Amino acid sequence: MMRIRQVMVSTMLAVICLLSTHAALADAGEALLDAVMTGQTARVAILLDAGVSPEVASGPGEHEGKTALMWAAETGRSEIADLLLQYGAEVDRANPKGGTALMYAAVSGHVEVIHLLVAAGADPRHRVRHGWTPLLLATAKGHVEAVRALATHGADLDTRDVYGWTLLMRAVERTDPVMVSALLALGLDPAIGDGNGLDAFEIARRQADPSLLDLLKRR
Repeated sequence: MMRIRQVMVSTMLAVICLLSTHAALADAGEALLDAVMTGQTARVAILLDAGVSPEVASGPGEHEGKTALMWAAETGRSEIADLLLQYGAEVDRANPKGGTALMYAAVSGHVEVIHLLVAAGADPRHRVRHGWTPLLLATAKGHVEAVRALATHGADLDTRDVYGWTLLMRAVERTDPVMVSALLALGLDPAIGDGNGLDAFEIARRQADPSLLDLLKRR
């Protein structure tokens, strides 16, 4: 009987210890995400040195599966992103929707982070459902320098979204002459359409924007 009680007590203590460890790890993970989001580079380094995994990610909710590296990329914190990569963060890990850290950097226009991630092995041609790529996201958000950076890293300039729209078509739809000029300079052809009779010229006509139409015609 005494032996059975000793075993039960030992088992309970082991379970309590395990639960405490899991709670501590969860708290440490939350602390790392908070440090990344608030730009506390030194705190991030301390937590990583202490053994907190660089792969921690946000839990259920709007940001489910968003890793520390994705948060650093979205907020443009290149030093923190570099730290996370040095400690083993997976550069192209995807969230439940397929998004990667490079896509977060692209949609926010953080050029330095884009260079860092691609140098670490991020795929500039990564594509998620609906056809979105880092380059399409940067174009849709009007981040000209991010588009140029991705182009230098081999992003597919001929990429199309799920509707067959080209980068130029998206830029014209946004009535973004700066982006249109940048894409034309990269060699995109405004006459290439979606296969259903719609191209950059036609979108400019529908937008009733003579300056954009003239810009395309000069190309």
